[in-house]
Amino acid sequence: MIRLRTVEGDPPDVDALVGMYADFEADDRAQGIPPIGTDLIRGWLTGLEGIHVVADHRGEPVGHAVLVPVDGETLELAIFVHPDYQGATIGTRTLGELLDCGAAADATAVELHVERSNDAAIALYRKYGFTAEETRSMELRMRRPLVTPPVA
Repeated sequence: MIRLRTVEGDPPDVDALVGMYADFEADDRAQGIPPIGTDLIRGWLTGLEGIHVVADHRGEPVGHAVLVPVDGETLELAIFVHPDYQGATIGTRTLGELLDCGAAADATAVELHVERSNDAAIALYRKYGFTAEETRSMELRMRRPLVTPPVA
């Protein structure tokens, strides 16, 4: 059974997350993250302050997602699932949890960057209301409002 834990501030269980990310191959990385090597992974994680959701299976992390403040109203989303757990709905479950947390944190929007070739992730993000705002040759920037302003 997969268990989700939500933590605000610094990432929880950095040592365990370093171990999870160390298993990622080159094809499992996007836009340079997670970095390669345990020291670089640890440095990246310790600087990643925000709202974290960790998916655990049998007491070990198999997924990690985070919302990081971009400005006073926008949060940036990143989701990573261990390669052995791709297709197990971990990304879907952590995304739903983080969107709820973002709305509770009074943010108005969530944005993310995704590789254009990642059809599964793009389909998931569209299902949750994200739309493409900017495209580059290799990536899309997608955005989703969290709060709809009242109609005047």
